[in-house]
Amino acid sequence: MNPIIQLTGKVTYPITLDPTLWIFDDRRFEMADRFPGVNGLGMELAPFLDHAKPLPEAAKMVIYQREGSQTVLPLEDARTAVLQFAQEGKPIHPGGPALLHLPDGKLDQPIGSIEKMELV
Repeated sequence: MNPIIQLTGKVTYPITLDPTLWIFDDRRFEMADRFPGVNGLGMELAPFLDHAKPLPEAAKMVIYQREGSQTVLPLEDARTAVLQFAQEGKPIHPGGPALLHLPDGKLDQPIGSIEKMELV
């Protein structure tokens, strides 16, 4: 399993996310604080999107998964997403390197096996 997630597409700066390093990031938080019943650590996606600087025409985010599935989210929803990168003190496996959660129950289950997120 490759622990890297590419953030590409209609952005000024394509970036590479490595969730294995987030354990050292002060922005991490306990998932249960925002998603009752979910154990582990998470990071907000919005700061990474801001760093990539989406172009004005970017309206959606396509999430590409290892098994070939794709999920399309409005960019506004992607800005509220949380990437869970650890569970019970360990990296997410299987389904890692991160699980994408949306608040307010907008997803039936988190999106896993993410290889790339592309703004379109």
